Amino acid sequence: MARLLSYCHLNDVYTSLPIPIPLQADGVITSVRWKSQAPEQSQVIVQTRYSTDGLNWSEWRNCINGGQIPELNEETPTYGLSIMYRVLMSARQYDIHPTFEQITFSFEPVIVFDNQGMTACEPEIWITKVGSGDFSMVSNSKPGEEFKFKNLVDGETLYVHNEHQNIETSLPATYRYKDFNDNYLCFPPGKSILHVTGQANLRFRYQFKYI
Repeated sequence: MARLLSYCHLNDVYTSLPIPIPLQADGVITSVRWKSQAPEQSQVIVQTRYSTDGLNWSEWRNCINGGQIPELNEETPTYGLSIMYRVLMSARQYDIHPTFEQITFSFEPVIVFDNQGMTACEPEIWITKVGSGDFSMVSNSKPGEEFKFKNLVDGETLYVHNEHQNIETSLPATYRYKDFNDNYLCFPPGKSILHVTGQANLRFRYQFKYI
């Protein structure tokens, strides 16, 4: 794939096979980067499209090197997501040969919490840790306030009542207050994007409040 432009044509196209994205999330933060060489009087264009069922695909969209994958954002569910990319290469003369060397896609899953009420929402949350270690969440509505637990155990389930500031664990004779940073979750009205660090299964319970 290092040199796609044929010697007998001034234009060439490479199209990838579908690439499954093994994420299950409410949305995703993405980026695409590639390395190519386009001498004067030549051009390299990268495009992507996506599908959530493998049958119906979006339109091809031009990408910006180092930018977001078009149409994939914090409000695009990733269940069943696949992407494709294609490289369009052109030159004005036969002896000019643009090259395309590599491409990298990055995906960061996020959770979207949509508070449809009129006041702040402080949900109950169950966190079942997958693999031992730390777990944290940061909301775009409060970027400086991280919700974080340290030293959790694989298979451990935490219950956190954010409004009552109550924490319980499935481990016997164990208290997790000392492993928590005391930043309880509180979401303002509207949508909050949660960036998650650490593997865990999550379940929320909440009630919207209206004045």
